[in-house]
Amino acid sequence: MDKAFEHTDVAIVGGGPAGMQAALVLARTRKKVVVFDAPEPPRNAASHGVHNFLGLDGMLPAEIRKQAWQQIDLYEHAELRRERVTDVEHTENGEFIVTADTSGQLLAKKVILALGYHDNHPDIDGFADAWADTIIPCPFCDGYENRDRIWGVVANFDFEATHFPKMVQNWTKHIKIIMNDPSIELEPSFEQEMMDMNIPIHRGVITSIKQADGKVQSVTLDTGERINVETLLWSPPEEQSPLVTKLIAKFDLALNDMGYLKTDESQETNIPGLYAAGDVQGWSGGIEAATAGGMAAFMITHNWYG
Repeated sequence: MDKAFEHTDVAIVGGGPAGMQAALVLARTRKKVVVFDAPEPPRNAASHGVHNFLGLDGMLPAEIRKQAWQQIDLYEHAELRRERVTDVEHTENGEFIVTADTSGQLLAKKVILALGYHDNHPDIDGFADAWADTIIPCPFCDGYENRDRIWGVVANFDFEATHFPKMVQNWTKHIKIIMNDPSIELEPSFEQEMMDMNIPIHRGVITSIKQADGKVQSVTLDTGERINVETLLWSPPEEQSPLVTKLIAKFDLALNDMGYLKTDESQETNIPGLYAAGDVQGWSGGIEAATAGGMAAFMITHNWYG
């Protein structure tokens, strides 16, 4: 390899809980670490507080990141770069060339992909205004803050229609099912069960959302029906980041049943030295993502000298 590269032990792509936890563990093992965190707002930027993370419950994502990096910086082995990684290449000797859009290329012995995925928000009036407030994708994240309100369970898949209405009774007894995909077919027995539980089923695609200051008041369907609701449980379609999509094709990365990156128990992909942790493997909460990032860092350290 003729070209002179900047060297690091581990490059971490993504500065969320998975990436930060990996950086903390590796910095404490005296590995030289560079963390690349894209300058765009993270997926959870609109969140009013991270929940179900012991010791951090209710803190804003930005506050958690700031506090985390204050702790990581103490060990003087990790550097945070607010820039986007555009490519990762595998060298003949098993190392990786990481290309960033500002600082150029760097050579890393190991790489951890700790990127999240992207939500494809529908282009519907009112959606963006209420997102992460009273339009929520995860009841465990924001259900308590929306407790006892009238919930509309927006079903785009069979599972959402049949599973979510029962689960959300942990937070509210006022539930309406909105069949946002007309192709979903429900068993008559399920429809009768919902009727017996006073959970109405509305069929039609949501075309507009009436809200005020982020608080949903009603939705209108393409049938013309208007439904009074106060909270929408709604999981928009998801897609991998462009970088991960590129690497899946380039390295023929193995995928799990959900179509996200598959790893072994050490968080290593089918490419030796290339690890993945967090939402890049499919949805995970903050604490689960941090656990995966920590595991990747532990196993990298454990196997560093063979």
